[in-house]
Amino acid sequence: MNRFLSTLGTCLLTFLVVETASAETSQPKGKNDSILLTIEGKVEVSRTDGRDWAAGQTNQLLRVGDRLRTGARSRATIRLSNLTVLRVNELTTVQLQPPSRAGNQPVVNVNSGAAYFFSREKPTELEFRTPLASGAIRGTEFHLDVAEDGLTIVTLLVGEIVLSNDLGQIAVTQTG
Repeated sequence: MNRFLSTLGTCLLTFLVVETASAETSQPKGKNDSILLTIEGKVEVSRTDGRDWAAGQTNQLLRVGDRLRTGARSRATIRLSNLTVLRVNELTTVQLQPPSRAGNQPVVNVNSGAAYFFSREKPTELEFRTPLASGAIRGTEFHLDVAEDGLTIVTLLVGEIVLSNDLGQIAVTQTG
């Protein structure tokens, strides 16, 4: 009987822990919300309304204003609201910022680190921002690398990107 009660207690405790952990991810999903799909190593999230960082959780909703950072030898995958997949490499910090125009997707701000963007959906305008440049993306697959000093390297695989900064803009197209 003690073994039965111990097993039952363990099951109830496990259920409570799972329910508590998933309470945040079961919130209604908004139009511009993204989802943290995978976590490898140390991945932390800071909510819009706070300065504290907390461990990220698989299937956690990320809202406009939230920040995500990865530690050494760590990675995360985020599915943005337009179904673009963003693979965040180690030692990277990203923030989802409000869209620049009504009807657009949130802007992905990459302060430092590297990320891989992949979308095979119908072309939609997604924007990214780094300390030295911003880009408008249209149905694209590319790698973005941002050095500590802001140096930005974009490796375009498929699609189109319009890069701009204070000096002007340039459109880059690659068909695959």
